[in-house]
Amino acid sequence: MNFRYFEAKNLIIFVIILSIIFSWLSNELDKLLPTVSTFKEIWKYLDLFSTVSLLFLTLLFIDKVGWKWKFFKWLVDIPNLNGRYEGTLESIFQSNGANTIKDCAIEIKQTASKIKVFSYYGDPGTNNQTSTGYSHCEEIVHEEDGFFSVYHVFSNEPGTLQTQWNNHHGAFYMKYYPDIKLLDGNYFNDRPNKGTVKVIFKQNKLLGRLKLNP
Repeated sequence: MNFRYFEAKNLIIFVIILSIIFSWLSNELDKLLPTVSTFKEIWKYLDLFSTVSLLFLTLLFIDKVGWKWKFFKWLVDIPNLNGRYEGTLESIFQSNGANTIKDCAIEIKQTASKIKVFSYYGDPGTNNQTSTGYSHCEEIVHEEDGFFSVYHVFSNEPGTLQTQWNNHHGAFYMKYYPDIKLLDGNYFNDRPNKGTVKVIFKQNKLLGRLKLNP
């Protein structure tokens, strides 16, 4: 867990306040236990309700779950991008004298401290998944216009039937429009090709593949 997307000043104040509260709480809980007891010895040995443990558990909860709540927006102000997005990718790579169009599904796993992006591509109107991509490094950026953008460097692996292609690498830039849950942006790779991608949110459940019924 890291704190890259936490508001630094608010986090410091929050930790100080929590430390004071948890220190008092830990002492009070300790007083409730019999002076001599096996349970108290186990309590002290495991250190489950120390100030540090309570603070860690609270921050872990916020990182995994709490950051999605409006209540914690003052502490972690990034959009919740978790879920599956579907749309199209257009490449300048020429196929039959025209740009190549691919069906595209992008799936995102996100916490308050990190984001992972997985992508799946295939021929339109078929169940033929031609390649799979996954991110290596990712960044959510709060742009000057108030919206957020997602940048990530990716590796792409061709499908088992795409023997004419090799693994390749590249980068994506996608702007997020929260009112319609749309990711819209550009990409380039080391083949070299470049193009555009536009995908819209479909569901929270991740499928790990391009089509619902492969």
